[in-house]
Amino acid sequence: MLRRSIATLHTLPPRDFTFLPDFFSLAEQRILLAVALQKLDAMESIQNRRRRKAFLQTGRWASPPGAFGSIRDIFFPDEYYEFEEGHFDGVIKHFREMHLTTWPDVPELPSILSRLHSLFPPQDVQTHLLHLATHGEIQPHVDNLAASGTWILGVSLGAERLLHLQEQNQDGNSYQILLPSGSVYIQRDSVRFDYKHSIPINGAYQGHKISGGQRVSIMIRDRLTAPA
Repeated sequence: MLRRSIATLHTLPPRDFTFLPDFFSLAEQRILLAVALQKLDAMESIQNRRRRKAFLQTGRWASPPGAFGSIRDIFFPDEYYEFEEGHFDGVIKHFREMHLTTWPDVPELPSILSRLHSLFPPQDVQTHLLHLATHGEIQPHVDNLAASGTWILGVSLGAERLLHLQEQNQDGNSYQILLPSGSVYIQRDSVRFDYKHSIPINGAYQGHKISGGQRVSIMIRDRLTAPA
């Protein structure tokens, strides 16, 4: 799967990176994105939630909620979200985020999540929602080694973005993977620990220009196992 998704003379060990470019259907993506935004929106101020409600009543929504148009139609314009300018460690710019402990009670959701959970072994995990603004970005980094275990799973919902992987060794290999909405990737072991990953604002992939756009990622990580 990886070989068709990166423009490089090198390949990564299949055991260390898995890429599923069309794992979720459009209908499944819309359900996942709607419930993720619902959880993120609930953390914002009452005033901003009222602003979004008022915007809906103007009839200017590109595609009414529930309509099966572009997945990007679900998002409000950037100014209707309370995006943070920068993360405490400087890695993420223009974003909203939260740690997720429970999903909303939506009839179609359990089967969707069950299929996602089939991609990793039953174990203690943590789930994180990250909403990037149109001009949001994630700068190169390795996830906190003291906060999670040996693998990271990412679900992409919304605008296409590029995932850059850069080996930390001097003159190390670098890769770029186009992440369409509905795709899933898993970094594990060497790719989790030895490669920095990033999501830039702009870029190009095989002649196709990538120019930002709002996206939500659902990040699932195994919890760090305490030494015996």
